[in-house]
Parts: sequence; structure tokens; C-alpha cells
Amino acid sequence: MKERKVWFITRPERDPKFHRDALIALRDATKDFTIRWSGNRQAHLNYERELNARGIKRDHISNDGSGGRTWAAMLKTFSYVYTDEEGYLRLTKVGKKILDGEKVHENITKQILTLQIPNAYFLEAGFRPQFDPDFRIRPARFLIKLTNQKELDYYVTKEEITYFALTAKNDNELESVTKNILLFRNADQETKAKMKQEIAENFDHRERSDKGARDYELAHGDVAHTFMLICEYTGLVEYIRGEALRVEPSDSKRVAEIIEQYDYRYPFNTRYLISLQRMAENNGLDVDSYKASSYGSIKPATNKSKTANKIRRLLSNYPDLSELNYETLMRILLNEFPPKEAEKHANELMQFRHLALNDDFVESYLNEHDNHAFEDKTGEIFKAIGFDVVMRPKSLADVETEIEIVLKYGPSELGIIDAKNYRSNKFPLSAQLASHMASEYLPNYDGYDRRRVSFFGYVTVADWSGEKNLQKISSLAQRIIPDREIKGIILSAKVLIGFLDYCIENNLSKEERIRLFLNAIQNRGYATVSDLLRAAQGL
Repeated sequence: MKERKVWFITRPERDPKFHRDALIALRDATKDFTIRWSGNRQAHLNYERELNARGIKRDHISNDGSGGRTWAAMLKTFSYVYTDEEGYLRLTKVGKKILDGEKVHENITKQILTLQIPNAYFLEAGFRPQFDPDFRIRPARFLIKLTNQKELDYYVTKEEITYFALTAKNDNELESVTKNILLFRNADQETKAKMKQEIAENFDHRERSDKGARDYELAHGDVAHTFMLICEYTGLVEYIRGEALRVEPSDSKRVAEIIEQYDYRYPFNTRYLISLQRMAENNGLDVDSYKASSYGSIKPATNKSKTANKIRRLLSNYPDLSELNYETLMRILLNEFPPKEAEKHANELMQFRHLALNDDFVESYLNEHDNHAFEDKTGEIFKAIGFDVVMRPKSLADVETEIEIVLKYGPSELGIIDAKNYRSNKFPLSAQLASHMASEYLPNYDGYDRRRVSFFGYVTVADWSGEKNLQKISSLAQRIIPDREIKGIILSAKVLIGFLDYCIENNLSKEERIRLFLNAIQNRGYATVSDLLRAAQGL
């Protein structure tokens, strides 16, 4: 199946003012979200009936509950709810606030302006066809910026949106889309027809023999109409029905300032690289829970400033920027900036100390191909969790083999971590590796810095196998270190960074973060963040 090359949005209801009504109906139909949703056609039909009873949906019930699934998909699109691993729908924080009637317009506006491609719903296995993987755009924000330009006389028509905006894949395409719209406006009718035909042929993913411009416009014009409606809901643009979006020139400065604040406060969210659940939970934070970026006046990557992008690249090695003090920032910046400029940027960054996972780090860590850098970034995550991290320390034994990461905690304890950057295949915890951990690493580092080894672990960049060998390591190690049972853990890099994200988002102290992580060390492997959290919390 071909990938989507044009924006899409599920739209059983186009007007956001009915989103709360749809949430209330979903809550009631699922008995406060206690009825399993996935694969449960009866629940889907019950939701349709509840929507009909409330007058939200047209008085028609589908045979298979497809109407209910479509309405739920709309709510997932805006991160009001998500489907958990057991198939139940879970409210996000913003979904709950809207249900409770708190700051409804403000919270829905935030969800519209932070809607992005990709998001948790668009990446679900059941969403078909999938978007082209090159998409990285906030559609509503893009449209408002596009409209709010003097070059376009502060308006964009529905036709222009359908052909030129809906085909944009990245936030940084604003200039090129603007240029194409101006070319279109100034073209004669024959040239306009050719431009539209070319777009239809290059961007329409649907299987069909007729790829004419008229067919394209009929198929995607309603998507444009829906995006125009949700943009108007924000109060930043006016929708002249069926015609165009416009900004009153006298209001342009206010609109630009609000969008700039959104660019600062809500950068592009990369948590879909961790897990769809973490993505939905973070995108689904309400306006009072969401923690802004820690970049201060350093604008997001869509800003054209080469300096801003350089700073973001330099800081992409650190998961929690609030952990960096002035001296550390200076050391990082002085690597590529002259002293006075480095001092200026360090001072700017110090003014904003928001606790938030660095989205740039997520992407750089999970896409890191250099083994040494992957180990260093893994160490930075453990440091942000709260451990005293020592990278590649010499063991007490006079041997060349060294463990990558030692984690010191408490008055006299330590753990050792082996970071595995196996990308081509899953990491197999083999009997040979298990023997090496039990007979060399654990005894060689027991007593390091006058501390005793209390656990071991493996962090893998991708999938893993051999979980049963964790217990074998414990058993073998006890023969050498008989006074204690040393347990282990194996988890993916996604799970590790997802755990840190959860801790930051929930304002957990470093002591509590360490306690939870230690609780999860049960000679088990964890494939998801929720699995680890359930074990850590004794659930």
C-alpha cells in the first residue's frame, strides 16, 4: 500500500467545540473507560448509540461499530485518549481536564496547535495507509503561519491549501509553499491547471486510474476544510466559509507572538520514537501540566538561525537540560563558540530551568550509530535518573576488559551496566556473555570505590533475547560472591529513556527515581515502559 503524501485528519465531526461532548459520550459508553475497546464491536456500537442519544452524531448506527471507531479515532488524533497495551482506552491529562470542564477552549486550542504528523494515533498499526516517514510538521500551526504573511496579503484560499499546504511535509517548507502559492496566483488559467494536475499525479496516494486534479480536489478538499475549521477555533485566524483563511492585518502581530510562544513552549515532539503510549501521554498534557522546553530564547529547529540550530545540536547529547549548570553549559558551548558569545548563550539558557526531557536528545540517542557515543548517552540518562555515573572505570583486577558504566548510589552500593548498540539484529544475551558477566565483571568491580556490587544490567539499542540468562548470571555470581544475590535487568534504550521521561513528567525526586528503577531489577527484561513501571510499582 502506498504511503500518504498529503495531510489527513479523521473528521466525523469537524467543529472542535463538540470534542468535549464526544469525550463525555465515550466515557459513558465505556462505563468510565472500564470496558475493553480494542476488538470489542459491542463497545463501538454502544459509543455510536451514546453519540446519537446526545444528538452529536446523525441518527444512524453502523452494522459493525465503524462509526464508533471513527469517533474514537478523532479523539485519539488530538491525544485526548489513547489505547493501552491491554486494549483499554485511557484518558490523558488534557482529556480529563476537558471532561471535567476545566479550561476547555484553552486546552482544545493547545491540542490543535500541537497536533503533529506523526503522532501516536497516526503511527498505530491500524492506521492505513501510513504517512510517508519524512513527515515532520504541525499542520494547524503551519497554516496559521502561512496565512499570517504580508506577502500573501494575509489570506490563503481553500484551493491553495488543498494543493500547496496539504502536501508540505516539514515545518521548514513555509517559504517554498509561499513561493508556489504566489506563482499560482500570478499564473494564467492554463498554467494553473497544469500545476494542479502535476500535484495530483505526484501526491495522491490512492489507488485509482483517474488521477486528475478535479478528483484530487474532491478527495482532499474536505481535509482542507476541516483544518481551516480547527484553525479558526483557536481564534488566531478567520475562516470565510468554503473560501479562505484570513488574518486581519491589524491583528497580525498578536497572532505572530502567540505562535512564537507555541514554538518555544511546545517544540516538535519526538516521543513517538520511545513508544506510542509515551507520545500520547506527553502530547496529552493539559496547559497547566505541560513543561516548556528548556531552551530559553533559543528558538526551535524550524528557526532559520544557524546559531540556534548549532546550540541545539551541541545540547542534543544531554537528556535534561535543567541538570546543566552554568559551568557545564560554558564547557559545552566553548567547544564551538568564542568566549563572549558562549557566555551570552549560557546566560540565556540559565534563565529557563524547566524540567523536561530534551526532545533533541531523544532523536540523537535512539539514532546513535557510534558505539562510544551510545554508551556516553546511556550514562547521561542514568545520571539524570539520579545515579552517580562513572564511565569506563578501571576494575580492581589487573585486566584489560572494562565495563562501560558503573552506577554508584547510596552509601556503599553500585551497579554495572553493559550498553549494547546492536542495530542490525537483536542483542542475544548468550551463555558466553552471561558467563563473562558472572565470572569477570561482577567480581572484578565488587569493592570498586569501597562499594559492593548490588545489580547488573544490559541496555540495548534494539530488541533483545536471552532473558532467562539473567537468572543464570545471578546463580553463577553467587558461587563467587556468596554473601548476596545479585540480580539483573535487560531493557531497550527506548524503555530507559521512556522511564526517565515518566520520572521528569511526574516530578519524581532522584531518590524516588532510583528506588523505582531498583525495584524493577528482578532478573527480568522489559520491552515497554509500562512493563517496567508496573514491576517498579509492584503492580
